[in-house]
Order: sequence, then C-alpha cells, then structure tokens
Amino acid sequence: MGYTVSGLTNYIEVNKDVILRDAILGSGIKGETIPQMRKQLGVKTSERLNYLDVEPELQAVSGCGFSAQGSTVFSERDITTAQAKYNDEWCIEDLLGKFTEYKVRIGADDQAMPFEAEITDQIVKGINKKVEMQVWQGNTASGSLINGLVTIAEGADSASTIVVTAATGSSAYERIKGVYMAIPEEIVDNAVIFVSPALFRNYVQDLVAANLYHYDPAFSGELTEMFIPGTDVKVRKTYGLTGSDKIYATVWENMVYGTDFINNKEELKGWYSDDDDVYRMKARFNFGVATLFPDAVVLGSIAE
Repeated sequence: MGYTVSGLTNYIEVNKDVILRDAILGSGIKGETIPQMRKQLGVKTSERLNYLDVEPELQAVSGCGFSAQGSTVFSERDITTAQAKYNDEWCIEDLLGKFTEYKVRIGADDQAMPFEAEITDQIVKGINKKVEMQVWQGNTASGSLINGLVTIAEGADSASTIVVTAATGSSAYERIKGVYMAIPEEIVDNAVIFVSPALFRNYVQDLVAANLYHYDPAFSGELTEMFIPGTDVKVRKTYGLTGSDKIYATVWENMVYGTDFINNKEELKGWYSDDDDVYRMKARFNFGVATLFPDAVVLGSIAE
C-alpha cells in the first residue's frame, strides 16, 4: 500500500498518455534498454513476426545469357505478450498527524493531489524497472509474466544461440572479450554487449588495472557504456540484468518488444472513491519480447 496523497484525477487526466507511454515504452531509468529495441505495436496476445533475408549472388560474366542466383527468404517467428496491471489506493487520513498534513485540506471535494507529480513519477519508474527486469530475466516457469531475452536464448532458441562458457574466476574483461570474439562477423560492427551493473563495474576496473581505460575529464554524467578497447563494440550496463551473471550480445534491431498501445488496450486511471474515502490508481497493459534471429545472439555464462 502506498502512502497517501490527495486527488489524483486532474494530474492523471492531463498526463495519462505520456505517463502510460513512459511506463510501457521506457522512461529513462538507469541502464534501460526498452526504448532502443525494435517495437511491435498492436500486439494483443500473440502475433507472427514476418521478415525477410535477401542474399544477392555475384557471378562471373561468361558470354550472353541470364542465370538467376541468390536467395530471398521469408521467415516467421511469434511474439507472445502477457497482460499486467497495477492497483493501489491511498487514505487521506494517514497523512494527518504527520508533517504531511500541511498538504491536506479537510472536507475539500476536488483538492489537488499533494506530491502528485513526484509520486506518479516514482510509480512510472517503478513499473518500468519491473518490466525491464522481466524483459531480460523473466521466466514464466518461476512466476514471471513473460519469458525474457535470456530465458528465450536458454530455452526456445537454445539450439541456435551461440553460447560462450567462461571458467569460474575469469575476469570480467576476459569473459566479455570471449563473448565479443564469438559474435558473428555479419553483425559484429553493430553489435552491443549487455551486462549487469555489477559486471560492468568490474569490467571498468579491469580496464583501469590493465591501463586500457581512457577517462574524459570533461565527462560529468553517468557511465553506462564503454567500447571494448580496439573495437567498435560497446559494453552496456543494463538494469534488466541486475543480479545475473549472463553476458548477452546481439544488435538492437534483433530484439523485439511487443505491446498493444495503439488499440486502446492500455489503461491508466486515477480517481477518488466516495464509497471508501480513498484515492485509487490503476494501470493495465501488455508486453512481451522475442528475437528475430536466434543465431545472431551470443550468450556468455560462468562454468559451474
């Protein structure tokens, strides 16, 4: 149960589209990846992802004639989404007798919600963090709403995923380098390697210890990604991999994030309930992930 504020209605009504979009499609939390993924909108429960792969063939010219060569392959994969909801309520009486009571106007019918912007912002970020975690590590067998990218690579796509196993005790740099070396040449120029914040921190310290780290003294923001020295491939700190020792490499456009979002399936509403004298908020949406090309995924792990 959340701590109480006053009226939600005005703020939610004015900003509900922006709030809902940020919660579902990304609101800028640290190490977030959803905004950069390929989006598949209009997915209600599941949908077929159709794509094609064209491989032209160059031929030597030998006299006249026409000889058709090359391939244009249409393929299909499914993306499945799960429905999610958020419900909470607040009783204004809980604010009385505390420092927060200065925001309460007793008996007001349509009072503005104290701290409404701050609270709603935290709700959006909280929802987005939980979605981000499921996008990467969700496992329906363990109670998650969806199977995440790592779970898919280890399960349904395991036959095609390139798996790199590092010996226990290997440095973060060596483990990440091993994943880099396994990335197919066709995608390595645009590949990104995703790791947990803890593994990213260890990776940076390994570079410092090896004198492979260049720090720009003019940089004052948060360090979220770094190139592997001598390459064009970035290692990215990824909130959704928090607590995981997995290293996941692919290209952005290979990861598909699906949701409805264009057919009024999503809902965000805040209101005051006269029946119970409480303020309530609810949100409802759906989401899921898939990869287009499993053989363009490299998954690193520690040997057991």
